[in-house]
Amino acid sequence: MAYEERAPRRFGDRPSDPRRDFEREVRKLKKDFQKNVLPAVKRHSFYVSKSEMRRIKERKAARRRRRQMRKVG
Repeated sequence: MAYEERAPRRFGDRPSDPRRDFEREVRKLKKDFQKNVLPAVKRHSFYVSKSEMRRIKERKAARRRRRQMRKVG
């Protein structure tokens, strides 16, 4: 490969490290598991009636609104 064909290296660019790539993929899988799989498992671990689920959602929404109001000021 001739020098002209290579892309210029920027500051901070480094050759790909398979170990680092693997760790990055593991972190992505972990995050995906926590976001998508774990809540579904928890949701189905015991029965929650529809009315109780509605009350839980209302409380979470109220908490979220209060938190946003604190951020806004």
